[in-house]
This record gives sequence, structure tokens and C-alpha cells, in this order.
Amino acid sequence: MGRFENIAALAGPPAGSVVLDLACGSGRTTRALLRSGPRLVHAVDVGSTLDDDLLLDERVRAHIADLSALPLEDASADVAVSLNAVEHLHDVGAHLAEVHRVLRPGGTAVLAHSDWDTALFTSDDDALTRTLLDRFVAHAPAGGSPTDGFAGRKLLRHAARSSFTVRSVHSWADPHRRFDEGSVAWKVATGVLSAVADDPSLAARAAGWIEGLRRSADAGEFLFTVTDVAVVLRKD
Repeated sequence: MGRFENIAALAGPPAGSVVLDLACGSGRTTRALLRSGPRLVHAVDVGSTLDDDLLLDERVRAHIADLSALPLEDASADVAVSLNAVEHLHDVGAHLAEVHRVLRPGGTAVLAHSDWDTALFTSDDDALTRTLLDRFVAHAPAGGSPTDGFAGRKLLRHAARSSFTVRSVHSWADPHRRFDEGSVAWKVATGVLSAVADDPSLAARAAGWIEGLRRSADAGEFLFTVTDVAVVLRKD
């Protein structure tokens, strides 16, 4: 199973339940959650990026909202999933408090995040790969949006400081062999390019690094992985 299927399995929404997909993006977690037969999935994000077919699905309600001020009533959901949101939040505690508020007693929350510092690329230049990843992890994008390349390993800390009870902690690293546009490895690699854009010398080397990744993928020798961490929580 991939990242989204793993997280949906950990969430385990019962048939007929009400589920929250927080930081839903285009809806890949929403799709995985729908396979369990929930009555309704609230897909929430700060922008409108949900795929059109999900917007038209009667089982899905799309919301554009602050993840620390959810537009839902108290105790109105059975399960909540928050994937790769933590690093972009100024106040993770406020986010978890909101998730706790909207869950019913006995409800389950899954707090999950990729730990970007663990990214692995097959490359002809391991030292350059390490340099580029260090810049990527430390990069703060324009506009003031927070990032944290170590977010995955910090999830348990956030959870322990919340009102939830920690039920279990999980981690995995899915293997990816693709390096075409839209693949996970391609998205991370383009993030690397953005992180070094202010350094012309390193940017030129990074462009060559990208070409090397493409050649490796074309030869069937390419591998990308990143460690995903998930903490399963319960509202008592």
C-alpha cells in the first residue's frame, strides 16, 4: 500500500461515518478514505485544489478554511486525518485542539507527515545530493509560509502535548521508481531547485543533478523514498 492507503487504513473509518480530510490537496487521501464507505468526507484545505470529480461526489463536502478554525460543529465527526499539514502551521496546538473539538468522544485522529530530511535519491553524486537536500530542508519559501523538513519526527511531541490519547505510532518508506512530471520524486526535486535558486553556482549543479536523475530513471536504476510517520490518536 502507498502513503494514502496506509493512512486511510490507520484511520479505519467505519461504514456510515463522518470523516475529515484536513489539508486534503487534490484529494488523494479523500479517495482512499471513501473506499471504507463513510457517509460523508469533509475535505478541508486553505485553497481550492480538490479534483473536479470529488467536488461533484455527493459523499464529499469541500471547505476552504483555516485548519485551526474548522467550519464544523462540536463533536460532529467520527474520524479525522491531517496529512502533511503540520510543517505549514504557525500553531500546531491550535490545529489539534480544533480536531479534538470536532471529533465525537471515542473518535480517531491520524496525524501524519513525511520527514523530508530522510529523502533518498539514487544519484551519481551522493555528496551533492546531501548538500542539496540540506538546502531543501532548511529552505524558507517567500511569503512567510512556515516549513519544517523534520516535521515527521516531531509528530509524537505535538501529540503528547495535545488533549488526545496516543494509541500508536507508525512509520514506513514507500519505494518510488518514477521520475516523470507529477511523480513524488519529481515534486521533491523541483522543491530542491527552488531552494537553491538564489545560489547560481549550486543551481547550475542542481540542474545537472536533475538530468542525472532522469537518466537513472530511464535506465531503470532510479529509486526515491522518504520516511512517513503517522500517530494514531483517540479522543477520550
